[in-house]
Amino acid sequence: MANEGVTTLSYPVRGPVLLKYLGQLGLMLAMLTLVPFAISLYFDEVTVGGRYLIIIITLLIVGIPLSRLSVPPALQTNEALTITALAFFFSPLCMTYPLMASGLSFQDAWFEAISGVTTTGLSVLSSVEDQSPSLLFARAWMQWYGGLGIAILSVALLMGQSIASKKLVEPVAEENLVTTTRTHARRVLGAYALLTLLGIMVLLGLQVNPFHAITLTLTAISTGGFSPFHNSLAGLDSLPATSFLLLLCVCGSISLPLYAYTYHHGFRRLISDVELPALLVLCSLAGLVVGLSLGQHTNLGWTGALAHGAALGVSAQTGTGFSTLSLTEIDQTSKSLLMGSMLIGGSAGSTSGGIKIFRVLIVLVLIRVILQRACAPPHAVIEPWLGNRRLGHEDLTRALLLTVLFIAVIFVSWVLFLVGGYDPLDALFEVTSATGTVGLSTGITGTELPGWLKGVLCFDMLAGRLEVIALLMVLYPATWRERRTRAQ
Repeated sequence: MANEGVTTLSYPVRGPVLLKYLGQLGLMLAMLTLVPFAISLYFDEVTVGGRYLIIIITLLIVGIPLSRLSVPPALQTNEALTITALAFFFSPLCMTYPLMASGLSFQDAWFEAISGVTTTGLSVLSSVEDQSPSLLFARAWMQWYGGLGIAILSVALLMGQSIASKKLVEPVAEENLVTTTRTHARRVLGAYALLTLLGIMVLLGLQVNPFHAITLTLTAISTGGFSPFHNSLAGLDSLPATSFLLLLCVCGSISLPLYAYTYHHGFRRLISDVELPALLVLCSLAGLVVGLSLGQHTNLGWTGALAHGAALGVSAQTGTGFSTLSLTEIDQTSKSLLMGSMLIGGSAGSTSGGIKIFRVLIVLVLIRVILQRACAPPHAVIEPWLGNRRLGHEDLTRALLLTVLFIAVIFVSWVLFLVGGYDPLDALFEVTSATGTVGLSTGITGTELPGWLKGVLCFDMLAGRLEVIALLMVLYPATWRERRTRAQ
């Protein structure tokens, strides 16, 4: 036989499998696009509505036949990662055409869409208050469904209980806390929707404009940070509403499966979670330290400094990107402190970006074990534990790998911005914000930013949302071709 002695080292992704699941994702996106389509018609923006309608019809024409393809039930890991990455690549591309109706160029509209779907919040718009309501809603809506994850929504509504759907969810929501993927996805969706509804109702009760209440809630619970005001939360001019929105940001940065699991198993599970207390401590610490720095280095006064510091600290730690003052007004020390919070991020399985608290805790546990083993007798057995969970070799390796990759993306992007002639600290802040999917900006991001650097930030946002590995899987040559060797 011609293939005798040949060993397959790696299997490429299968075209029909990719097409089938991307077709299902396309159908999900068509359903989601119905909402901004209806909003555009409500505000009598017929041209924008026509563009949304074209996208919806196109997605249906392409998605229906692709979703009916017959493929094997087993989904390879590289296929699951590739599908997830392509979903977060093509969905902003589909939304680019309607956004261009507001006068944006293709690149700027795509940048805005990527920033929305990845829940980053960086914007090239010089002003948002003069933009159409349909554009402002579309940005908030993209962040809402991007925070939940297009893949999660598709699994919840379109797919059955199968090995394929299980593998598709796992790259997006890391903790499998329930028995089936479909049940898992539906519970997460339910918790997300309830938090969103609660946020809107409370803001309406606080006398916030209905349109602002909806858009701000969508961007707060998704930890996205797009605001209908040019000066972010400062434009709200309501301390109770601002405080509640920051609380919503914290809620969005808590692992979404944890809400469903707590509902079914009681608050004891919530209390025993290792990430939640760490998140609350980090938010408090970030707010306090940044507030003290602002009080020492600015003219805000201690009361104002602590208030702004608390808002910025929570915003950076949760990865939301809301702000109560322009970052051009803050000192270099505060920027450096905020970068640390943006780098860590929120809980695993939440809408936050960053390295994630869970991985940071794993790295700290590993450091502690190394020190303990150095002080212990040679025969001593010291295992790494985090809470009541023993960490395996794969847990440690994955945490270290993703941490290194995350930092590597930031470093390479920072060097490219230095080549572009930007201030070192401001450039580092910007790429950290993009990779952490935070959205706080020192003013570098805008229409005047060179196109190739906008591309760098787009890559950073996608890499941060997909946690690098899924994006690298698309770029990895072996993903697309079979690797074989002949035995000697």
